[in-house]
Amino acid sequence: MPERCGAEQANTKHVFVVGCPRSGTTWLHLLLAQHSQVATTRETHLFDGYLARLDQTWQSYKSRQATVGLTLLLSEQEFYDLCRNFAMEALQKLAARNEGATVILEKTPQHVRYAPLILKLIPGAYFIHIVRDPRSVVSSLRAAAQDWGRSWAFSGVRNNSELWHSEVSAGHQISELTPNFRELRFEDLKGERAPEILKDLFTWLGLPADAQFIDNALEACRIDNVREGGQGIRSYGDLKPRDPDSLRKGVVDSWKDELSSRQIRIIEYINSDLMKAFGYESALMKNGSAKPFRLVLAELFDRVDWRARTSLEKLRNSL
Repeated sequence: MPERCGAEQANTKHVFVVGCPRSGTTWLHLLLAQHSQVATTRETHLFDGYLARLDQTWQSYKSRQATVGLTLLLSEQEFYDLCRNFAMEALQKLAARNEGATVILEKTPQHVRYAPLILKLIPGAYFIHIVRDPRSVVSSLRAAAQDWGRSWAFSGVRNNSELWHSEVSAGHQISELTPNFRELRFEDLKGERAPEILKDLFTWLGLPADAQFIDNALEACRIDNVREGGQGIRSYGDLKPRDPDSLRKGVVDSWKDELSSRQIRIIEYINSDLMKAFGYESALMKNGSAKPFRLVLAELFDRVDWRARTSLEKLRNSL
């Protein structure tokens, strides 16, 4: 690692914006990026796409006590030191985009699952977890699956509901791993408390931000302005979404017009615990409500499919 990194990194905060996809991570990222002391770029997938594979491979060879592999050459400490150097070198490249930066901001929603690895390599890392109403997220994921997000989003309500529950649970649990954690709701950032929330985040990160700056950032990053060209948005050319269709209305309760009653019941049933924890009121499902029939039917089909695949596998192995 370059000699300059040691002194510079000691005074630099590494901040990760995480959350379930379609929860407002891109918008929050743009808002934070308006500060002149923030260095950032589009999603790097540094951990979920690169370093997680190295980590998983090391752990696999280690658990099997393999007689081949890098465990023959490196101690565990040496291996993770190399991973740390890889991560810091990449983040330093990001920092070099803004010489005056005191915050290196990385936004890859999927990193919500890799906080333990991030903290293993960068113990002082900061995390901002943004949460959005699961009904809005599921509706948005389904829309993405029909077009620009078909390679990664689900078209089914049940799968997307389970994804929200899993990702939000993972994000919330980061609070148990580090004190450098903030959690907020998309709906609050879109509401009257937006200036207060944004001010709190900048203060937490040690970034000076007066009321005028915050008002200007919120005005510049209006969803319609982001969608229509990003006039006045700092570093918009480096941060703008690759696909304009990825930005929808940004409306808090558009799900009411986009989901059927049956779909809403499924989402609310699967996510009732976390909805309550985050203050999202159920529209149709109440305490003690029976499991929606479509969900019962889907689970039944899953069991039948699993048994059929298991039987076929046993038959194939016996031949």
